[in-house]
Amino acid sequence: MKKVSLTTIYRQVGSGRLHNTSSASSRILGIQSASGIHTDHRNILPTYHFQNALPRLPIPKVEDSIAKYLTSLRALEGHPQCRGEDILEAERLSKSFMKNEAEELQKMVIRRDKENTHTSYITGPWFDMYLESRSSLPLNYNPFMLFKRDPNESLNHQTTRATNIIASALRFKKQLDAKKLAPEVFYLNDKAKSLSVQLLTRVLPSTAMLRYVPMMKCGAYPLDMSQFGNLLSSTRIPVTGKDELMTYEDSKHVIVLHRGEFYSLQVLQDDGEMINANQIRHCLNWIKQNNDGGVETSVAHLSTTDRDVWANTRQHLLSLGNEPQLEAIDSAIFCLVLESDTDTESSSGSVRNFLHGDARWYDKSFSLIIAGNGDTALNFEHAWGDGVAVVRFFNDVFKDSTTNHALTDTTDEKGGIQLDHVRHVQFQLDDKSRTAIEQARSDYDQVRNSLHACGGISDKLNKNILKEKKLSPDGIVQLAIQMGYMYVMGHPAPTYESCSTSAFKHGRTETVRSCTIQSVAAARAMRDGKGKLGDNQQLAAEARELIKQSCNKHNTLTKEAAMGEGFDRHLFALAHTSRNFVNPDGKVPDLFESDTYKLMNSIILSTSTLNSDAIQFGGFAPVTSDGYGIGYGVRDIGVGVNVTSYDQQRAEQLSDAIVEAYGDIYDLFKDV
Repeated sequence: MKKVSLTTIYRQVGSGRLHNTSSASSRILGIQSASGIHTDHRNILPTYHFQNALPRLPIPKVEDSIAKYLTSLRALEGHPQCRGEDILEAERLSKSFMKNEAEELQKMVIRRDKENTHTSYITGPWFDMYLESRSSLPLNYNPFMLFKRDPNESLNHQTTRATNIIASALRFKKQLDAKKLAPEVFYLNDKAKSLSVQLLTRVLPSTAMLRYVPMMKCGAYPLDMSQFGNLLSSTRIPVTGKDELMTYEDSKHVIVLHRGEFYSLQVLQDDGEMINANQIRHCLNWIKQNNDGGVETSVAHLSTTDRDVWANTRQHLLSLGNEPQLEAIDSAIFCLVLESDTDTESSSGSVRNFLHGDARWYDKSFSLIIAGNGDTALNFEHAWGDGVAVVRFFNDVFKDSTTNHALTDTTDEKGGIQLDHVRHVQFQLDDKSRTAIEQARSDYDQVRNSLHACGGISDKLNKNILKEKKLSPDGIVQLAIQMGYMYVMGHPAPTYESCSTSAFKHGRTETVRSCTIQSVAAARAMRDGKGKLGDNQQLAAEARELIKQSCNKHNTLTKEAAMGEGFDRHLFALAHTSRNFVNPDGKVPDLFESDTYKLMNSIILSTSTLNSDAIQFGGFAPVTSDGYGIGYGVRDIGVGVNVTSYDQQRAEQLSDAIVEAYGDIYDLFKDV
């Protein structure tokens, strides 16, 4: 089986020689699928038709990025580490940076960008950031998304649903491999879906963005699809100092994890067609029935450790003759986890099973985890890609697996079943490797058991009410998060919302800094007005105006981020350039070492929206030890929130306060 490094693939994609590759959520989990396996329009365009016609990610002006950084910093005034004198010091350091280092660094970023026109200026630094991190993957990077259940409840039987999802994933893979998967496009209307527009763009060359222009004129924006090549048959390999991403060609199996044991399950025949669905389900049932389990001694625990520790342990496993075993896992189309636990209805139960479950292999591009009750989630490694490819796959597979069932009943037909499609993958272990596994599990249990999760929903506020009141759903929820934190802590905090820049070639993400001067003013007004707004029309009117201003500012920041006009990625690239190409000792300008810059990047409120018709729930851990991971969704029935924290009381307090804020906003607008 041929394996290909990401670096090689990326260079080939840039030159147009190969259109099957990847990079690393439109807000992590929020982008809607442009079209499914069953597209809602007739598609005649190849998958990567627009890839080489996409516009390039712009490099902001340094003065613009610095001005936006300082504006965002000023919103934090009142935070214990952000006083007036701290802001003055940040302004002084910014002026010094502009005077001394900024011009040289900006020129170097621009020059390197011109030398690498096949990609974006942020791609290399962003990969370095992920792959050089030595932190363990679970809790630090991997998020999860929970599928809605199959509407046909009988088909949520564990191995039946597993088989239906495998079948849909393989249909997706077949279309992707054949380059027949509809291109990922953000449609403002249906005009660009017409056959005439598709025919025009199909015959136009990719040079000078010619095939892109007709789509844009029709209100449709093709998105970067470079991440799709690392979606399937892909893995992250631990390497001392800096990990590698690998893809494998011609994979025909999935790796099944059950009670800590690995099984290679062939799901594709030699001709590329899927193995009979009943055969697949029977093999899954056989695994469940014949595996006594080895959770405590599972090699999977090793993937939870520090990356250098894992790299050294992996080399030891290889020295024991485990190369075939590791390749069986690394080269699998994806990992399928059959979980015995059925406690997935609560926030804490879902997080325990799907975010940081026991005996998982976190290095795979993604794992599908199927609980004993049929609840199914996708947990994905973040270095190779953000939400664009993942959510497209997620949405398409959900739609196909619930409308185009490979299995329509739960009867395990054993006639003609062959078990030669399944193979137990057993590792050769010695005392050293067993000790490493024991230590890895102990360390991981200590960390994951300290994470707490809780959630809530307001049935007062919902998508239709927000639309009726002409309020931005995302702006309102982000404000409610600021209000909730203000209610609990009494001051603002550094806040992160991820926004996709996939409208550009090899775009990644940009940060929406949703803690703004406007949102803080609105949050304080709502806090201070508690018990008064209902009786004081003037105060209520002022609060409504502040909320509208907050939403307007949030919308502006979101649009700027999506257009590559935020400041976080640009400043990150400037610091990366200084560290890697200007100063051999890794020194960066004083601005990037300052307390205020570090405060801005010590994210307390890490947020992501989960708006998709296929997603029931989702979550991720905080990015700092004293922070929160906040997933939310705006639905027809209400607005929900899921909060994770390493302090149970604080998680509960913030979750309750955000739901309270939803209600306060509803009460303020309900009669106007």
